[in-house]
Amino acid sequence: MALTVGIDLGTTNSSIGFFEGGQVHLVPNGRGKILTPSVIGLDSRGAMIAGEAARNQIVSAPGRTLQQVKRSMGERVTLPLGEQRISPEEAGATLLGVLRDDYVRYTGEDAPGQAVITVPAHFDDRQRLATVEAGLLAGFREVRLLNEPTAAALPYASRDIPREKIVVFDFGGGTLDITCLEREGRDFSVIATVGDGELGGIDIDRIVFDRLAREVQAQTGFDPLRDRSFAHMLEGMAETAKIELSDLSQTTVSIPFVTGPSGLVHVAVELTRQEMEELIAPVIDRALAMLDRAVADASFDRQGFDTLVFSGGSSRLPVIRRRIAESYPSVAAASKINPDEVVAVGASLQADSRRSGAFTLHDVVTGTLALELSDGSCVPIVRKNQTIPTQRTRLFTTVSDCQEQAEIHLLQGDRSEACHNRSLGKFVLSGLCAAARGEPRIAVTVDVNADGVVSVRADDQQSGASREMVAWTRPQGRKDPVQGDPGAWRESLLRRARRLHDSAPAAIAAELAEVVALVQSSSGEELLHEGTLALETLVFEIVAKTMARGGSGGVYADR
Repeated sequence: MALTVGIDLGTTNSSIGFFEGGQVHLVPNGRGKILTPSVIGLDSRGAMIAGEAARNQIVSAPGRTLQQVKRSMGERVTLPLGEQRISPEEAGATLLGVLRDDYVRYTGEDAPGQAVITVPAHFDDRQRLATVEAGLLAGFREVRLLNEPTAAALPYASRDIPREKIVVFDFGGGTLDITCLEREGRDFSVIATVGDGELGGIDIDRIVFDRLAREVQAQTGFDPLRDRSFAHMLEGMAETAKIELSDLSQTTVSIPFVTGPSGLVHVAVELTRQEMEELIAPVIDRALAMLDRAVADASFDRQGFDTLVFSGGSSRLPVIRRRIAESYPSVAAASKINPDEVVAVGASLQADSRRSGAFTLHDVVTGTLALELSDGSCVPIVRKNQTIPTQRTRLFTTVSDCQEQAEIHLLQGDRSEACHNRSLGKFVLSGLCAAARGEPRIAVTVDVNADGVVSVRADDQQSGASREMVAWTRPQGRKDPVQGDPGAWRESLLRRARRLHDSAPAAIAAELAEVVALVQSSSGEELLHEGTLALETLVFEIVAKTMARGGSGGVYADR
């Protein structure tokens, strides 16, 4: 019988594992490696490929290759792949499908129907829904999410220390997350988390790349940015140099076949660890400032936590280890598990815990959930850092005599004015009893479930009128334009809708079929735009309801 799998879906590398026989097994790919490059592409025949095969053609066929897709997850954008354009969700689904196939090949079992997929702790609702959609498109029937730094902490639950305060420094290829937790036995509670989706190893690689590119241009007059294939080759050399300088004090980057004024030349660039550390100092300063902020938010003083868990390949950098040790000299660094693999190990443990109840996880709301009032101000219902799952109710009333309906507008953010916070959706509650203003009592309940899915319900206590919705950041029409080609986005939505149709609730499936037909037959620009927006909304509703079906119970409460 296929087990629930744990997946680390990373910006630069991904991996899959499962728990069996009392231990985690990380699945090697077809080339015998645990880490599969998070790269997808089209081969020379136009067939979709992913992993090592796709990465190997970055230099020779950059136009048929996509990498670092995770940074685009949740955006209204399509990415060029050969002659076509695909959404980040479709790209993620391709990679997840390859990992799923690796599991089948390795175990000989049926394809797994359930997966725990890790995401950065700072991912917003749209990015989370996009990740779940990628999992559904890849063939998983059920997808649960787990924050990457929380996953990295789980493998240390079996230690003899009965209780401890843990800080996870998760510095991966594309993101940095820092989470502070308290552990008592196998009960984990997140106290605070901070993150940056634009700070990772690829940003360090870019700095080293710029250094190499300047040297190439200085010696030959050739600008590497003018040649995509050459630039991709130089990016790989920059990453290799960064990795080598984690062990060596100096390295030589040999760059062959550069076109100079007198023909082809070979460029050699000497790079020392000290020079690299000086170049990347702004990135390191940002990372350490985030660590200090997370520790302060959790009310852990510098001597007041027990264990520091390093996760992600970028956490190996000597300058990171050295400067953190200088700032937190009394804190022990946990090093039992490879930083590149610890998130996948944790995801696999959590996948098993869904059955066994081995762990209890309590995460927090990352931003206050509030309702907009008629004057444009906000009133909080669920406050930031409230442990989830949670449910909170507040009473509201009308502002006009004989008011027949009320708009319920849910936002996320800590600002007092609604316009400065992020809209999670709105609806109108109709059928209110005619009464003087201030008399009706409308109970608004906000529920945040185990996966961090937010739902809001409004009940008029006099008329019995009621309405609810699953909350997520909906596209705001013309105010939230598609990036790039709207036609390519529409075609992507049609492909995704067809693949998701069978997993949709019956009512939505019927509406989805109607909207698909409308979009396919529409010719007027405005009608086509409205149909596309309706189609996008339905696709996300399917995914949101799939997540919401998980309820707020269980032992995997991670947001």
